[in-house]
Amino acid sequence: MKAAVLEALEKIKIVEKPKPAIGPEEALVKVGACGICGSDLHGFLDGGVIQVGTVMGHEFAGVIDEVGDQVMGFTPGEPVVIKPYFQCGECRWCKKDQTELCVELTERFIGNSPSYDGGFAEFVKISHPEKMLFKLPENVTLEEAALIEPLATSFHCVHTSRFKAGDRVVVIGAGPIGLGIIQILKLGGAEKIIVLQRSPERSKIAEKLGADVVLSSKTDAQELMEDVYGLTDGIGADIVFEAAGAPSAFQNAMNFVRSGGQVMVVGIYSQEVPFNPTLAVMKGADIKGSVAYNDDDYRRVIGFFNQKKIETDLFISDVISLDDIAEKGFKRLLSGSKGIKILVKP
Repeated sequence: MKAAVLEALEKIKIVEKPKPAIGPEEALVKVGACGICGSDLHGFLDGGVIQVGTVMGHEFAGVIDEVGDQVMGFTPGEPVVIKPYFQCGECRWCKKDQTELCVELTERFIGNSPSYDGGFAEFVKISHPEKMLFKLPENVTLEEAALIEPLATSFHCVHTSRFKAGDRVVVIGAGPIGLGIIQILKLGGAEKIIVLQRSPERSKIAEKLGADVVLSSKTDAQELMEDVYGLTDGIGADIVFEAAGAPSAFQNAMNFVRSGGQVMVVGIYSQEVPFNPTLAVMKGADIKGSVAYNDDDYRRVIGFFNQKKIETDLFISDVISLDDIAEKGFKRLLSGSKGIKILVKP
């Protein structure tokens, strides 16, 4: 089969690999579409948690090609979306049904190491089908389903926050996760959704997906804070969702949140952030991180897709072939492309 391997930092090579052989408790999925994630871009540039020699890609859906003799509930030909990790089931967090905090999550995550190659390939071996595969409704395409993983991240962030209908919220960053958060907040009955996004193209998409106000023309922190407070009766936001992963974004989030409010951090940072906690102390504000998703988040998002409550067309900027993944995928996104999500079809 054909696969895209992270051969070295900033170098992806298309290679021929043997089609994976599966054991009695495993399944083989023929990849239909796989999205390029921000964490894949980090892996391409600096490695991070992704090892050189890995086939990256964890946002994917496909069709079951083979199942082992002991696999129950799945048959060849069924369309599925992949949850790209399998929880240990034994640690404190797994036993509390917080599988996204499993102590072995990073080691068990598809597309992080050569032990668990990901979806930038024609086929992927799934080691724990019962924990990693979810059947797709008939009216959800494989291209749409490749967005379920990032949108599950967005849903989990909102679901584990203190958000409730009628809240006035700020979303910083209108990338794939931020745009997903906007849609989930709209579905949940937010009174006002204020978005910070400098890109005019992404700002327009944020408006189409439910943002009431997009602040895109200003960069001065004081002016932005005055705008947010002016839009929230001088109180500040009930919750700020930080999905940009930039030091200035986190600092703005702390300025925007009201007293007794909450800052949800889902952006991934590549550098340390200067932070004086006095502001959080004086405001009595909570700061909470959000990572990944669990099985229930996946089921809920699949349900939204089935009911056509989630807009997907505006997310997909382009669909490219595996052969073009380096130039038209990674390098294009890293060059400051206007795209939101690029899907790869092996």
